[in-house]
Amino acid sequence: MSIAIMSQLFKAHLGSTNRKMLAVRLADFADDDGKGIWPTVGRLARETELSERTVQRILSEFVDEGLLIVRKKGGWKPGEGTRYDFNMSALGRLQAAKVAIEGCHGVTHDTVTPVTAATGTGDTDDAEGCHGDTQTVIEPPIEPSDLREGAREAEGQESQTETPQSIDKAFWALVKNWPQFDGMPKEPARRAWHALTAAERREAADRFPRWLQLLKAQKKSHTPAPSTYFGEKLWMDVPAQDEAAKPANAMAAPFGKLWSATRISELLLPPTGIVAPPTKFEQMQIDAGQVSLADVMAEKRMRAGWPSVNSMQERARSAQGSICPLALEEAGQGFQAVKRDGDLLAAWQREHKRRGWPFPEGRLPEWVYFPAIEGEGDLDFLVADAVERYRERISDYLADRSKGDDHAA
Repeated sequence: MSIAIMSQLFKAHLGSTNRKMLAVRLADFADDDGKGIWPTVGRLARETELSERTVQRILSEFVDEGLLIVRKKGGWKPGEGTRYDFNMSALGRLQAAKVAIEGCHGVTHDTVTPVTAATGTGDTDDAEGCHGDTQTVIEPPIEPSDLREGAREAEGQESQTETPQSIDKAFWALVKNWPQFDGMPKEPARRAWHALTAAERREAADRFPRWLQLLKAQKKSHTPAPSTYFGEKLWMDVPAQDEAAKPANAMAAPFGKLWSATRISELLLPPTGIVAPPTKFEQMQIDAGQVSLADVMAEKRMRAGWPSVNSMQERARSAQGSICPLALEEAGQGFQAVKRDGDLLAAWQREHKRRGWPFPEGRLPEWVYFPAIEGEGDLDFLVADAVERYRERISDYLADRSKGDDHAA
């Protein structure tokens, strides 16, 4: 359970009570780094008293908005949930947005600079630094006992006016959770921190979490002391990151633009599924001239050649979305809505049959998205042309996929 993340979510604007309730419940599963969330949709629905459809929709929204990152898609085994991590940078931006909208107090609209890793937090875990909240920080004895909060940033300014006291407060806020810091001398690190410029201190604090992650990724057994981190400016080894990287994948609703763009893109790739040889019964039919070998194999190829598409369509029959690559989001915006039972949808069915592609089974929703046709005339020709134009538009993506750049659709 991450109490800090739950506290942040309670204070954040999430748009609705249902969204906030689900977000807080997800935080109950997360560790302090916001990772390791994998309850099933059914469990979340039971424990929040929301419907499974509502839980799925909100989870999809959180992924689309970047608040959640999909680490491993679930559902391949009974009772297996999708694994998520909170995007901590996106969570921080929710806090900043709340302060910008409401100010420190909802009535007076007094505003203050949001408290970050560079400015410290108090015993309320309030990342907004509101005037009415106690900001008691328990720190080692070397800190002056008469420490007071430094000058606050005026609204709209880009940097905060610093005082020795505010610099000290930012130092203790940053190092209080430093690995093995309890056994290290404090004064050298404090002097190195004060020797930095204001911009360097902000950068050192902003990049510190990612610096730790970099050490873990490199399997370093020792974390340098804060005095070394500040003195040698080790944070400069970490690439700048003004905002959280956009997730590579997102949960897309069935038959929507991104879902349909992904499905067609998969069909444009060569089939990868295992196509079994004719059964004894099928061979008897072939030998009797009742059906051709080509027809039998074409049917098998259609049924088994694109397992990722089969999975998407199976999930769609129970109104479940699929993880789709955001790299296709822009291309999918050009798709057009095609009405169920109309002439254009029938043309798309014929195109699938002509190409040996599987077409979604069962009753479709009233509108389904496909690549947009251009011009007027024979619908079969226009649909075939729309497929080829879409192939050309995503040619770079298809080339990467052919090299093995998968997206876990």
